[in-house]
Amino acid sequence: MQVAFFGTSEFAVPALRALAATTHKVGPVVAAAARPSGRGRKVVPSPVEQEARRLNLPVLTPRNPNGRAFIAELESQRPDVAVLAAYGYILKPGLLDLPRLGFLNIHPSLLPQYRGAAPIQRSILAGDRETGVTIISLSEQVDAGDIIVQEKASIGEDETAGDLSQRLAEVGARLATNALALLESGAAGRTPQDSAQATPAPKVTKDERDIDWAQPARQIHNRIRALSPEPGAVTSFRGKRVVLLRSRVSPLPERGGPGEVLVRQPGLIIAAGSGLLEITELKPEGKSIQTGRDFCNGSRPEGGDRFGA
Repeated sequence: MQVAFFGTSEFAVPALRALAATTHKVGPVVAAAARPSGRGRKVVPSPVEQEARRLNLPVLTPRNPNGRAFIAELESQRPDVAVLAAYGYILKPGLLDLPRLGFLNIHPSLLPQYRGAAPIQRSILAGDRETGVTIISLSEQVDAGDIIVQEKASIGEDETAGDLSQRLAEVGARLATNALALLESGAAGRTPQDSAQATPAPKVTKDERDIDWAQPARQIHNRIRALSPEPGAVTSFRGKRVVLLRSRVSPLPERGGPGEVLVRQPGLIIAAGSGLLEITELKPEGKSIQTGRDFCNGSRPEGGDRFGA
């Protein structure tokens, strides 16, 4: 089959790589146009565009994928089906109706749970121990299309959103190739989603990044790992901003006031509203990422020092 691929971020790369290894003819690869990024505002192609060029696949980077010019360009390629993963644009009917077998979307949740832009982050924030990947037929309503295949996956106790995203990306790549085989053979089932069971997964807001040390240690731990590596959970120490990237709930029996650093313990142990949290990786303002122990060695917390004060 002729397979068009729509994707932009790192999450989509394993799927593109897996499809390129099949007997299907992959192309074009459609990615968001390169944008300035980083401190130097250097224009860098997206991970999908870079991988497509490495694989010698044709690439298109339309500013408006729903525009007439792009639709005409894609129509000339005559794709049988399109696969979409973390593309970054909402597609409209004029484009969705173009491939004869429609669009397949790789979504990292057990739909209808967590429809929206941040399913992995929302699942970890909620403290879920299970998630998964769903391949759906793309429809005009976001993440509401019929389910083609679905697979469950566990969530590790200390697993970050970045860790989980990498793992689910590989699951999604495998499921996408399976779904294409089912479509090609005419054996693909389609199960409508129960919209009454749907839950939203909106983008994380700026306010949600702030750590409230009065919350239980487990809840703070979930926030830290849900927002790692990007955009990062934020607190402060001695008046300077600190981004927390990895943590674990400490079994130590000691207690302290919310945000208090327990200086008698090895590593960076902080008291929460209930329980203790060990910060294992963080990025202090103006410094590089470091371990909690290195932070203690450099900042030398004293009795009474608090995070978030």
